[in-house]
Amino acid sequence: MHTLHNADPRRLGPFLMLARLGETDSGVRLLGRRVGGGPAVEVTLVRAALADDQRLRARLRRDVAASRAAAGRWVRPVEDAELDAAVPWVAHAYVPAVPLAEAVRAAPQGLAEPGVRALGAALAEALERVHSAGMVHGGISADAVLVAGDGPRLTGFHHARLPRHGEDGGGADGVGAGGGRGDAYDSDTGRFAGPAPFLSPEQARGRAPVPASDVFSLAAVLAHAASGRTPFGDDAPPQVLYRIAAELPDLGPLSAPLAEILTGCLDKDPAGRPDAAALRAALGGPDPAAPPPPPRLPSAVVARLAREAAQVLVLEEPVPAGQPAAVPPGARGEPAAGGEVFPGDEVFTAPTQGEGQGRAHPVADPPSARTAAASRRALLTTAAAGAAGLLAGGGAVAGWVAGRGGLSALTDPGPARRPSARPEPRPPAGTAPLARWRFDLTDATSVPPLVWRNRLAIITNAQEAVALDLRTGRPSWRRDDLGTDATPEPISRELALVAVGGRLTAFNARDGHQRWVESTYSGTGLTFRTMLSVDADGRRAYFTATGTSGGDDPPAHVVAYDTRTRRERWRARLPAAYGHDIGAFPTRRSLIGMGYRGGEVELISLRLSDGHQEWRRRFAGVGTGDKVGISPTRGLLYAAHGATLRAVDIDSGRQRWSLDINGYASTKSPLGHPVVRQGPGGKGDVLYVSDGTKLVYAVDPDRGTELWRSALPDDTVWKATPTLSVSGSGRTVLAAAAAGVFALDARTGGVRWRFQESGGELLDGYYVYPAGSSAVVAHGAAVFLLPVE
Repeated sequence: MHTLHNADPRRLGPFLMLARLGETDSGVRLLGRRVGGGPAVEVTLVRAALADDQRLRARLRRDVAASRAAAGRWVRPVEDAELDAAVPWVAHAYVPAVPLAEAVRAAPQGLAEPGVRALGAALAEALERVHSAGMVHGGISADAVLVAGDGPRLTGFHHARLPRHGEDGGGADGVGAGGGRGDAYDSDTGRFAGPAPFLSPEQARGRAPVPASDVFSLAAVLAHAASGRTPFGDDAPPQVLYRIAAELPDLGPLSAPLAEILTGCLDKDPAGRPDAAALRAALGGPDPAAPPPPPRLPSAVVARLAREAAQVLVLEEPVPAGQPAAVPPGARGEPAAGGEVFPGDEVFTAPTQGEGQGRAHPVADPPSARTAAASRRALLTTAAAGAAGLLAGGGAVAGWVAGRGGLSALTDPGPARRPSARPEPRPPAGTAPLARWRFDLTDATSVPPLVWRNRLAIITNAQEAVALDLRTGRPSWRRDDLGTDATPEPISRELALVAVGGRLTAFNARDGHQRWVESTYSGTGLTFRTMLSVDADGRRAYFTATGTSGGDDPPAHVVAYDTRTRRERWRARLPAAYGHDIGAFPTRRSLIGMGYRGGEVELISLRLSDGHQEWRRRFAGVGTGDKVGISPTRGLLYAAHGATLRAVDIDSGRQRWSLDINGYASTKSPLGHPVVRQGPGGKGDVLYVSDGTKLVYAVDPDRGTELWRSALPDDTVWKATPTLSVSGSGRTVLAAAAAGVFALDARTGGVRWRFQESGGELLDGYYVYPAGSSAVVAHGAAVFLLPVE
C-alpha cells in the first residue's frame, strides 16, 4: 500500500481515493472509501492510454456482469462501476487478502489439509453459484483465488462464459453457458484463459470450457495448495498441456482421502467429474447457509493480512457527505510537526575533502514544538495486540476477524467519534507507516529542504524550487528560476536566502516572491563562490568569495554579509592551502571553518564581530578522507577513520578517546559521518554512526563506550554506508539506505519498520530529513511525508 501519485484521481464517482494498492498491465488499483462513510473499496482504474481499447472495455463488462451474477460470500461484490466513462473504473469491496499462489510460496510443503479442505469447500460453494447462474468461470487458477482472513475470494471473471439469451445452465452433456461456441483461448488476447497448469483437458485440446472444466481446474488448484506443486508440472506450456490431456496427475504426498476426492475431479472425461455441490460435500463443507470453517494459513500470511488491515485502519476518518470533492491528496487531518524556523543546531558534519559543495551541513534536528494530534478513531483496542494473537497460529485469524465484528470491522472505521482517552491504535510491529502524501518533482533532489514555520517544505533541485504544504503535499508555489543544489537558509520570519547562479537571492518563503538579488558583489573586488551558513537569527550570511585578480589561482576569502543592510561586514582571507574546499558554521562568538592542509584537517576560528583570526589548529591523524563531526558545546571533534572512531579535544588537540568499533570483523568496513543528537527522553546525547555492512552503532559521546549496535535488513547489493538522522524527540533513529528507510528504537537499536517505495529507480538513494514527529523522505524525484512517531 502506497501513497497516491500526482496523476492519480482523488475522487471517482462516490468514492474518495486514499492510497495506491498496486498496478497491473492494464490499470491501477486504488484504495477508496465512500463519501459519508462505509467500508473501504478497491478501485481498478484503466490506464488512460488504454481507455479507447474496446476489447478491454468488453472484458470489464464481462467481469462486472459475471461478478454480480455470482454474488455471494466467496465473491467480492461490485460496489459501483462506470464502464462508459472516459476512463472506465470498477469498485469492489476491499478485502485484505493475498493471492493463493503467494500463500503457497509461504508454505513450500503445502498448506495444512484442514485448511485446504476449508478452502476447497468455500470455492466449490462459489462455483455452485456461478454454474447455477448459467455461467462457466473458465479461468480458475492459484492467482484467481484470493485468501482473506475469513476465507477465499474467487476473482478473474473476465474469462467467464456468460449465458446467451434463451439459454439455461446447460444439460447433462455439459454443453451450455456458451459451450461449443468458443474455444479455450481468450478471444481478445489470443492467449489461454488461464495459466497452463490449471487448465482442463478440454481446454488443453482447444475446446470451450464447461462447468466440469471449472471443477477440474479447482482440483488442480487444491492439489497445488496441499503439496506446493501443480499436479501436471510447471514446464513449458506445451509439455504441461500434453500431460493434462493424456497423463495421470501426480498428487504427491496427499492423504488418501483427499487424493481420492481430487483424483475424481481430475478425470479426463468431464462426465466423470463431480459437480460443484458434490465436491463441496465431499470436502466436508457446511451447508451454504452455515458459518464457514476457519481457514488455516501460514503465520507469515496471517501477519501480512493483519498489517494490510491495520494500514487501512490508520487512514483518515470517513469524510462527511457534504464535504467538497476537492480533497487534498493523502490528507490526514493531523498537522505535521516540523522544525523551528531558525534551528539551534549544535553538531555539524563536515564534508570529506572534495565531497559536496564545501559546506558543513548541520545534521542535528532542530528543536520542535510538537503539535498534539487529535484522536481520529477508536475501533480496535490495539491493532498490534490483534496481530500478536494472529501470529500464535494461522487458524486464529478467523477468530480474530469474528472477535472484531466481522471482516468489515477491519476495513470500515465507522462513524466519526469523539476523541478517546485511550491511545490511538497502532499498526502491528514491523508495519511501515503510510506516507501522508507523495509529490513528484521534475527532477531528483538530494539536499535538505527548508521547513518553514512547520507549514511548508521548500525543496530545491537543479530545475526548480517547490514549496509543499506539509499538511496536504500540494505545492503552494513553485519557481524555475530558483533551481539550485543548495538548501535555502531562513534570514527572517518571512525571508529565505539561496545562492543561484553565482548570485544571492532573497525570497518570501510564504509565496515565493523575490525580494532582492545581490548580483553586484563583484564590484567590491570579490566574486561570490559558495554559500556557507547563516546566523541563528538570520542577520548575517557567510559565504566564500574569490578575488577578481591574482592570476590563475586568486585568493579565497570568507565574507560576513549583513542581510538587512545588504552590506559586507567583514572579510577574512583563507590560507591558500584550503582552496575553495571549506566548511564553516557559526557558534555564539566565532565562525569555525574547516579546511585541509597537507592531507590533514585544520580548523580556523574567526571572531564574529570583525573576522579576526583567533586560532588555527591541525589535528594529527585526522585526514582528508575521514568523516568528521564537530560538537561546539563539548569542544570535541569526532573523526571516523576506516573502522576506528575517535574524539579529539578542539582546544588542546589531544585525543579524548578511541574506539575500534567493528574490530571484531575480519573485513573492516569504513564508517560514515558520526552524528550526535539528543538521546531518548532528553537524557543526554548519543553519538550514532554506521558502516558499509549496514550496521548502526550508538556510542556515548563523552566516554567512547558502545551502547548498542543494530544490523539493518539488507536485500540489495549496494554497500554504501547508510546516512543517519534522529527524530525531534530523540526516540527514533532513521537510517537511509538503498534498501529503504529504516526506523530504529533509539533506546535499544531494535528495527521498528522499513519504508520502501514501490516505484523509482534502483540506483536512486533515499534521503531523510526529520521534521519533528514526521520526516520528509526523498527518493529520486518522489518526495514523501512520513509519520515517524
